[in-house]
Amino acid sequence: MNVGHSLRLARIDVRRMIRKRTAPESWLTAVVSVGLYALLTLALTVGGAYGARALARAITSGSFPTDPTGTATAARGLVGVLWVVLVVVFGVRAVGQRGTLTNADGILTVVPTAEAYLGLVASEWVYLLVWALLPAAGAGVGLALGTGTLSLAVTVPVALALAGLSAVTVAYALGLAVRHVVTRFPFVARHKTGLIALVFLVYMAAIVSGSFNQIVAALFEPMAASPVGWYADLALLSFPAMALDPTLAAAVVAGTVAVAAVGVAAGTWVAGRHWFADPALAGEDTTPDESTGSPTDAEHTAAASTEDRLTAAVERVLDRPTAALVVLAWRRAARAPLKLMYAAYPLFFGTGAFIDIVQSGSIPAYLPYALLVFVAWAGGVVFTLNPLGDQGSVLSTTLLSEVTGHRFVLAHVLAGLLVVVPLGTVLVAVTGALSPLEADSVAILTGLAPVAMVVAAGLSVGIGVAFPRFEATNVTRSMEAVVPSPWAFLLFSVHVVATTLSALFVGLTGARELGAALLSGLLSLVVSADVTVSPSALYYASAVALVVLLLLPALSYRYAVRSFDRYTIA
Repeated sequence: MNVGHSLRLARIDVRRMIRKRTAPESWLTAVVSVGLYALLTLALTVGGAYGARALARAITSGSFPTDPTGTATAARGLVGVLWVVLVVVFGVRAVGQRGTLTNADGILTVVPTAEAYLGLVASEWVYLLVWALLPAAGAGVGLALGTGTLSLAVTVPVALALAGLSAVTVAYALGLAVRHVVTRFPFVARHKTGLIALVFLVYMAAIVSGSFNQIVAALFEPMAASPVGWYADLALLSFPAMALDPTLAAAVVAGTVAVAAVGVAAGTWVAGRHWFADPALAGEDTTPDESTGSPTDAEHTAAASTEDRLTAAVERVLDRPTAALVVLAWRRAARAPLKLMYAAYPLFFGTGAFIDIVQSGSIPAYLPYALLVFVAWAGGVVFTLNPLGDQGSVLSTTLLSEVTGHRFVLAHVLAGLLVVVPLGTVLVAVTGALSPLEADSVAILTGLAPVAMVVAAGLSVGIGVAFPRFEATNVTRSMEAVVPSPWAFLLFSVHVVATTLSALFVGLTGARELGAALLSGLLSLVVSADVTVSPSALYYASAVALVVLLLLPALSYRYAVRSFDRYTIA
C-alpha cells in the first residue's frame, strides 16, 4: 500500500474543507465562520489553560484534598468517557456524508480501496486535531504552570492526538458498517426518515428522563478499568499527587498503533463492500400489484386526493390562487420534513427544564415565558424565512407566472400561521395554566402568543427575501435541504427576543422588576460602578422599543411584496 497516496488524498480533502469555509464568493460567511472558529478555539485554549492551572495548584497545594489512587481512577474514567464520545461523534459522521468519497468513481478507479479509506480516516483525524489540539495544548500548559512540571505541556496534547487516532479508526469502521445497513438494505432505506425520527425521539426521551446521564455514569467505571483509560496515564504521567503507571502509559502508545492498524483493516474490508455496492432505492417494492397499478401510482393518487381536500378547505377562507399556494407550501414541507427540523433547534436548550419537570413533577414559572419566545420564533421560521429559496428549481416559473408579490407573500405567511397559531397558543395557555403563574399573567401570555407569531411571520418574510439561500446544506449528515441563511436566522432571532422581552416588560410587573434588577447588575458590572435601572424607566423604554419593533414587520412585509414583484434572476 502506498501511504503517500493516502496522505495526498487526506491533504486534498482538508484543503477542500478549508476552501469551502473560505470561499471567495461568500466572503461574508467565510469571515464569520473563520472568526467564530478563531474565537471559540481561543476561548477554549485560554479557558483550558486558566482552569487547568487553577486545578493543578489546588491539588498540589493541598487546598483541594485528593486521594492519589482515587484521583487517577477518576482521570481514567473521564478520559474513557470522552473517548466513547469521540467514537459516537465520528461514527455518526461516517454514517452520514463523510462515509463516502468525493468523486468516488474517479478515485476508486485509480487508487486501491485501502489507500482511499486510509486517506479519508486521516483527514478526519486532522479535523479532530484542528478543533481539539490547541485547547489540549492550553490545558497542558496550564497544568505545567500549576505543578511546575513542564513535561505536562507535551504529554497532554500527545495523549489527545493518540486517543483521537484510535477513536477515529474505530468509529469509522463501525460507522461505515451502519451506513452500509442504512443505505444498502431496501427496508431500512425505505423507512429511513421514520427511523431517524425514532432515534431522535429516543435520544430526547433519554435526555428528558435522565437516562442519558445514567448511561454516562454507568460507563465511567468500565472505562476507567479499560485500556482506553490509560490515555490518562500518558497525559498526566508526571502529575504529582496522582498514582499513575508509566507501564500503562507506554502500553497505551503501543496499543494505539495496534488498534489503528486493526481499525483501518476492518474499515477497509467494510469500505470494499459498501463503496462498490449499489444503493437501495427508498421507494422500491419487491411485490407490486400489477392489476391495480404500482404503489407509486397509488401513493400519488392518495396524495393528490389529500391535496384537493386541503385546497377545498382553505378555499372556504381564501381565494383559490392563494389557497393553492398555501397547500403547495405544505406539500413541499411534507415531502422534505427534515428541513423543518431547524424550527425545533431551540428545544435543545430547554432539555434542562424538561428534566426538572420530570424529576419534580411541576412546571417552573419561567417555562410559559420561554415557550412564548419559542412559538414566536417557530412561527416565523417554518415557511417564511426563506420563501424564495424554498421554490427550488421552479423559482423562475413562479416569477414568470401571474402570481403577484402580495399573493405569494401572503400565502407563505398564512401557510405557517394556520398551523402554528392554534398549536402555539394552546401550548402556551396549557403550560401557563399548569404553572404557578397568576391567572392574569397566564391570560396576558396567552393573548400575546398569536400576536407574537403574526408579528414574527411578518418580519421573517422580509428578512427571508432580503437574505435568500438557494444552495442545499446538511440537515443531517446524510440528507441535504435548503434552509435559511445564517444572517436571516440571526436578524430574525434578535427581533423575536427583543419584541418578546419588550412586551413582557410592558405587560407584566414581575417581569419588569426582574428585568430592571438584571439590567442594573449587568450595567454595574460593565462600567464598574453602581448603576440602578428603575422598573418605571424600563417600562417607558420598552414601550418605545415595542412600538418600533411592531412597526418593522409591516415594513418588512411590504418590502417582501415589492421585492418579489421586482425580482429578477441573473
